[in-house]
Amino acid sequence: MVKSASRNWAWGLAIIPFVAGGAFGQISTGIGQDILRPSSASYYYIAKPSELSMQVNIWGFVNNPGRYEVATSTDLLELLSYAGGPTQDALMDDVRITRSYERSEKGPPAEIYVDLENLTEVSTTDLILYPNDTIFIDHSSWINVRDLFVVITTAAIVTSAVAQVIIAVDRTE
Repeated sequence: MVKSASRNWAWGLAIIPFVAGGAFGQISTGIGQDILRPSSASYYYIAKPSELSMQVNIWGFVNNPGRYEVATSTDLLELLSYAGGPTQDALMDDVRITRSYERSEKGPPAEIYVDLENLTEVSTTDLILYPNDTIFIDHSSWINVRDLFVVITTAAIVTSAVAQVIIAVDRTE
């Protein structure tokens, strides 16, 4: 299903610095010239040298997010496999494909939502990728609950340590 891009487009732009920024390291060439290069791979070339290729992005909860150059025949499931598959916390029933149109076409980018939990209900046309598509796989709400428990547990440990120090100081007085 195609929806207006206004729903999540601005939020998608907000994550660009986190995905594209990355940490950079210097590599010394030994001849007086250093090269800045991402410290972890974020660009993957999958297409065979003689194949017609396209570039697509996959962001979010996959094992190897980044920009992929793949054969034009690559579909969403193949790209997901190239990216190492979804992580444990990935939400696969609401995968978002943001499709940017050519400059000659007017209008905002289209967003296509695909339910990969029920592949029998997914149209094969929804799995087709086009050049410069961006696929975003969100996380399940369980990760929020889990992170909340980590914060609460940490706060409880710190509070307990502070209380023990206060009790120990009171006993020495």
